Amino acid sequence: VRYGHGRSFEDFWNDALQHGGIYSEAPAQTVRLGPEISRLMGGAADTSLQLTTLIVFPSVALHDGRGANKPWLQELPDPVSKITWHGWVEVHPDTAAKWQLTNGDVVLLKSPHGAVRAPVWITPGIRPDVLAVPTGQGHKAYGRYAKDRSFNAFELLSPDPADFGGRAFVVSVTVTKTGDHRSLATIEGDAREQGRGVIEVLPLDRARSLKRGQHPFAERETPAYADQALQAWAEAQHQKASLGNYAGEQPRWAMAIDLAKCTGCSACVTACYAENNLATVGEELVTRRRQMSWLRIERYYTGGGAGRVGAVVTPMLCQQCGNAPCEPVCPVYASYHTPDGLNGQVYNRCVGTRYCANNCPYKVRYFNWYNYAEHGGEWESWPDPLNMLLNPDVTVREKGVMEKCTFCVQRIRGAQNRARLEDRKVEDGDITPSCAQACPSEAIVFGDLHDKTSRVAALAQDPRGYHVLAGLNTLPAITYLAKVVHGGAADARTDG
Repeated sequence: VRYGHGRSFEDFWNDALQHGGIYSEAPAQTVRLGPEISRLMGGAADTSLQLTTLIVFPSVALHDGRGANKPWLQELPDPVSKITWHGWVEVHPDTAAKWQLTNGDVVLLKSPHGAVRAPVWITPGIRPDVLAVPTGQGHKAYGRYAKDRSFNAFELLSPDPADFGGRAFVVSVTVTKTGDHRSLATIEGDAREQGRGVIEVLPLDRARSLKRGQHPFAERETPAYADQALQAWAEAQHQKASLGNYAGEQPRWAMAIDLAKCTGCSACVTACYAENNLATVGEELVTRRRQMSWLRIERYYTGGGAGRVGAVVTPMLCQQCGNAPCEPVCPVYASYHTPDGLNGQVYNRCVGTRYCANNCPYKVRYFNWYNYAEHGGEWESWPDPLNMLLNPDVTVREKGVMEKCTFCVQRIRGAQNRARLEDRKVEDGDITPSCAQACPSEAIVFGDLHDKTSRVAALAQDPRGYHVLAGLNTLPAITYLAKVVHGGAADARTDG
């Protein structure tokens, strides 16, 4: 009676659960801000920022530099800039045009506390009157991957311990062109999606109005002649199922990725490195687009109006196509189709023609350019005792072969073997690829598409679901769920 205020117990209990407890009304209090608050807030209320205002922000991967000697983190692209192995200074396009700067131009940033040289990266995601640099680099020691790499952004900040809060990371700088230029090790492609259907974005009101059975991103039906050809191909594959251990009913391994949950944190990328023995190639080879990551986070800008710029991200990996363009072009049958729907790769059969990479519309096949297991080389990826971290369930590849995502086939086969020993079927949730296991927001779901009770089968029918480049008739196994953004149609534009 004391707390219920005449309500039923069920209403009282639900309200307590919703608010996290039972609270009485607190009397109003008069609050006065102390003089220290001005130091904490800095110039947050000041709208007359000068072009020389610089913000120092923590690196997503390296944070304050504690992870700088980990090559997995050095080679992890920043979710927005897509730059690896080096720092940069972010400049708005209007400011860059005014100062006649291009990507990679080296400028001297000088504050009252120190100076650094930084290459320019031009981005619309920053105010024209502000610059920004990440922390994490500039070590004088700390290990071979961190030593003498890039610049230390902390040199621009005040060493005064009395500076705290946001004020400590905002400083005035002068900017001077040095005339030098350096290539940025970035994996960025086109900044705009150009309406190709790689990533779909829905305004919130449109997403709410969708009903089950509606598929706004569905492609036109497959032409009859193409459907007949696919049926014949599928029947031929079914006839081969008696070979090996594939006889009987087979699953169709699939994945669903909810872009409304994906934050671009890239934990999935690093997890893939750890699980599948991926080699780090270093800044020079990343600059030459020879990175080996099987999974990449693509970033595209959204918004069509002035000052309405946003960014959306999507994980891009092998789509495990049912009608894979990579398979028929391999002259040595290194790329093949398994009866359970995977695009397999036989490494000791591959001769490195790269025909499969040319034919892949998703560009998720990677050629191994280097023998990363050579002892004593500058980029020996696994010097003793780091070779002990290799996953014994996954082959360590060498120079001259093509690599790609396998849906963590070693985990699939392991779960199938355990189920066989226990005389049962593989159940939904038994198999979790490393990317799905590492995802903090559970944006990635894996399972058997033929199991109609599985989570992935339900998500494949979600109204927000779509397949990337579905018009190419590749029949991908990955269903993406469209990103939902607050705002109108202009905020959902990704085409420029």
